[in-house]
Amino acid sequence: MSFLKQLLTPFIEFDKDKEQENPSSPPPTKVAPLKPQQNSGTTVASPVDSSNTPAHHPLIDTAAKTLNSPGQVPVFSPSGTITGPLPEHAEYFEKLIDNANATDPFFQGTDFKEYMDSKVDIDDIQDEAIKYRTAFNVLKSTGLTKEKLLSTAQEYLNVIGRDMNAFQGAHTQKYQKEVGLKEKQLQNKAIELQELTQKINATKAEINQLSQEIDLTKVNLNTIKNSYLLAGENKQKEIQTELQKIAQYF
Repeated sequence: MSFLKQLLTPFIEFDKDKEQENPSSPPPTKVAPLKPQQNSGTTVASPVDSSNTPAHHPLIDTAAKTLNSPGQVPVFSPSGTITGPLPEHAEYFEKLIDNANATDPFFQGTDFKEYMDSKVDIDDIQDEAIKYRTAFNVLKSTGLTKEKLLSTAQEYLNVIGRDMNAFQGAHTQKYQKEVGLKEKQLQNKAIELQELTQKINATKAEINQLSQEIDLTKVNLNTIKNSYLLAGENKQKEIQTELQKIAQYF
């Protein structure tokens, strides 16, 4: 039985079978002093284009492999717009939050993540306002305050935003390197075709091949980018929705 349910059991009946299927550990009781919030902006800025400053992101390096992996299928609308991220990208942001919670001293102790995890323990409560207040009131005993709840939620948004910036910077460089190079080659071949008409057939074959490679590369890179950004935006919206409800119910 989870920490939250142990405290609430005298007052609320829970589904025991559901409790056995989803055991959870008590939230940590050590709470670090609240640190000043940094990088409060959550808008993802356009990455700076600088060939002298290589940008890196783990998902860029595995982009081609991801699209070819079983089960990694994005969801598209009839018009061809991506409407659901690849499972790997959705999982990436869950792990990003978990890692930040486990390693960043700012998130030491009970914070927004533990609060959200604890709400799952009281899904039996149907009234959403009561559920939100109950989870918060119980976790106050571990040192959670509304100030820390809001500030850590904001910092989780910042963690996502910074990662999205890094991804876009790395994606831009990879796009310029792989697509831009082929586009330059295509231009040179077009000039060569005009000047050397005797090689027209061979040059046309090269152009067709390069065009196919460009199209494929564009589709793959843009699918990875759009899936990643959509996963990040979905996670941000999820947190922002929770913040709105917190502000509404507290």
